[in-house]
Amino acid sequence: MKKILFIILISIIFCNISAQDISYARSIISELSSQKFHGRGYKDGGIDSAACFIENQFKEIGLKPIEKTFFQEFNFPTNIFHHIKLAFDEKLLEPAIDYLPNIHSCNVSDDFLTIKIDEKIRNNPKKLNKLIPKIKGKVLFLNRFETKDKTALNWYDNVAISNPYNAAGIIVLDSSFTYNIAEYYPQFTHFLIQLAPKSFPEKNVKKVHCEIKKDYVKNFPAKNIVSYLQGQEYSDSFIVITAHYDHLGKLENNIFPGANDNASGIAMMLDLAKNIKQQNFRPRYSLVFIALTGEEVGLFGSKYFVDNPIIDLKKIKFLINLDMVGTGSSGISVVNATIFKEQFNKLKQINDDNNFITNISQRGAACNSDHCPFFEKGVPSFFIYTTGKEFNEYHNTKDKADSIPLTAYEGLFNLIKLFIYSF
Repeated sequence: MKKILFIILISIIFCNISAQDISYARSIISELSSQKFHGRGYKDGGIDSAACFIENQFKEIGLKPIEKTFFQEFNFPTNIFHHIKLAFDEKLLEPAIDYLPNIHSCNVSDDFLTIKIDEKIRNNPKKLNKLIPKIKGKVLFLNRFETKDKTALNWYDNVAISNPYNAAGIIVLDSSFTYNIAEYYPQFTHFLIQLAPKSFPEKNVKKVHCEIKKDYVKNFPAKNIVSYLQGQEYSDSFIVITAHYDHLGKLENNIFPGANDNASGIAMMLDLAKNIKQQNFRPRYSLVFIALTGEEVGLFGSKYFVDNPIIDLKKIKFLINLDMVGTGSSGISVVNATIFKEQFNKLKQINDDNNFITNISQRGAACNSDHCPFFEKGVPSFFIYTTGKEFNEYHNTKDKADSIPLTAYEGLFNLIKLFIYSF
């Protein structure tokens, strides 16, 4: 009987599925990744402007706050770069384009002589031991890109982070080029910089000029944005949709737009809220939509929410976390699929019946996005992200709204919508 009712319900919902308008999602992604939000980081008010924008979207959709305000305010520690400059032999390099500073770097303003360790030196103990006493106080170039050997890569990483030879600064030449602002280590006594492959020097650099001015802010003010839509039957039991809205900010005048990561997830969350609010028949369970912050620096927003919940976590029927849903040529991946097999099988069956997504891959538990703190508190949850090689920009300045393909966006939207209604 329950299955028959669900089939009837799906038929009713399908009458309105065509009303889903991808132009709304694109407008949200375009707005959040625009220059005026400064990369949704912790400098120049970008993150606060983004929070107010999302709050206004919740209001326009017609959602309600759970408490007196949509904002759940808290603090977390973070580093903020105020100024950065790097030059090789008087040639000025462009931050975020040519190089990326490590968030744990020390403040500095000086000129330095240089020294280099490549694979020829690293693999020759005699040469390496002869070189080591000369490193102190200089800028050390590490040619990490020259090897794929795991042991060698770990050696380069250990030298870059622990700085055992007391270099004034370390510049890593590597094949990857992605920015990260997560807090993993204590503040360094050296500066650490990653160089873009296209900016590798053609000849040995004799002198490096480096300026870094940053602050470690122990209590940066932040806010999650939480809204509520009452369910058809259960007002105090919830399906929760989460997505983080913070990103990497900017270095000097170069912003990290964060269109896929994670303006796309926020767009889908808002799109679902808008669409379901317009339906004549709501889901049985109430819906809670949470725009989380502090994800990029260490899942701080989701950690704070589960430690200070404004709804009973035990009454969350299921949680869906959306992070990077702007591709999809090869389908989607579902983290926690092997943990919550019944819910995954239901999700997959809905897709099999409707051919929304080309492929649904199942993954086990992984603490790689904002579902994790909820999951660790016993909340059944999925983290869903799209997969595909049609757009590979990640944590760089090219993750732009006009480039994001949204290949599987409509299919994923409809899949999640029917999954919500299936409870």
